[in-house]
Amino acid sequence: MSDEKKINGKEAKPAGIIGVIAVTTFLVLLGIVCFYSLLKFWPSIPEGKQTISSSVNFLSWTFSLPGEMRLIFIVIIAGALGGLVHALRSLYWYIGNREMKRSWIVKYILLPFVGSILSLIFYFVIRGGFFSPGTTIEKTSIFGFAAMAALVGMFSEQAALKLKEVADTLLFKPKPGKDSIPQEKENKE
Repeated sequence: MSDEKKINGKEAKPAGIIGVIAVTTFLVLLGIVCFYSLLKFWPSIPEGKQTISSSVNFLSWTFSLPGEMRLIFIVIIAGALGGLVHALRSLYWYIGNREMKRSWIVKYILLPFVGSILSLIFYFVIRGGFFSPGTTIEKTSIFGFAAMAALVGMFSEQAALKLKEVADTLLFKPKPGKDSIPQEKENKE
């Protein structure tokens, strides 16, 4: 039992070669899909034109997409890429140190999706809070929103804590549940 460490009083089992290969393959394939998607959804602005083309050619489909919806897709994809960076960096660290545990596999699989969702929430907060409702897509920075989304995805734990701080400031703070463990406490250990 020398390969197992205790986590919360329970033995943590190593992920094993199949778990490592499965998670790594999933993350790499998802990364390829996200890169491809970002390239396809990223608008090309013809010279001399101020409007963004609404035509998207994705896989074998060509469809029309309003600029605002296109930006939302870019934010979602960039958030997933940020989550992938977080997951892959952590994964190679723990695999390299032979500390990869089976109980963390779900976290690695979900990190890109959490990054996407948090990025979308941050996008709504920033777009709704700092931009006039009449601001068109042409007057926003696609690069700025993609960068924000990637950073939120990459640092999803910190982003969730920041949203919690904002919510605690704006809304009534609920009492903690009987079995709750504050995330701040977990991060300090």
